[in-house]
Amino acid sequence: MYRVLILWAPDTVENKAVVSSVARALESDSSRATALKAAEATIADINGSDVVVFGAGRTGAEDMPADFADFLRVFKGVTLAGKTAGFFSFGPEKATARLRKSLKDTEIAEIDEDPLFNGQTQETPAIITQWARKLIGFHQEVRNGRT
Repeated sequence: MYRVLILWAPDTVENKAVVSSVARALESDSSRATALKAAEATIADINGSDVVVFGAGRTGAEDMPADFADFLRVFKGVTLAGKTAGFFSFGPEKATARLRKSLKDTEIAEIDEDPLFNGQTQETPAIITQWARKLIGFHQEVRNGRT
């Protein structure tokens, strides 16, 4: 059973709806998803997960929510080998580039796909489900490649 952690920010009603859809899509016989606001999570939450999903949206002029700032610092000195990272952005622009860059030296496997899920247009569940399946499939491939 894969443990999937969804870390997300900023905290808005629209983003909560998207995160709920993502969590439902990641629930299966082989995985269990937990969603935490980035400001409420710690590195221990990441260490206890197999797959970490980062959902981020731009806030004003910031290219990434400040809620992830502590993680950017922690990632400089941690190894996350054996784990998989997935990313999605809220709204009309990508907001995960700094997160991706900060994870480069952690040895976490990163899926390339980084979809935009806009809460205002209510992405169809099929799009989110398709992405979630790709993410879990990628994690399985990475895991099988390392064993």
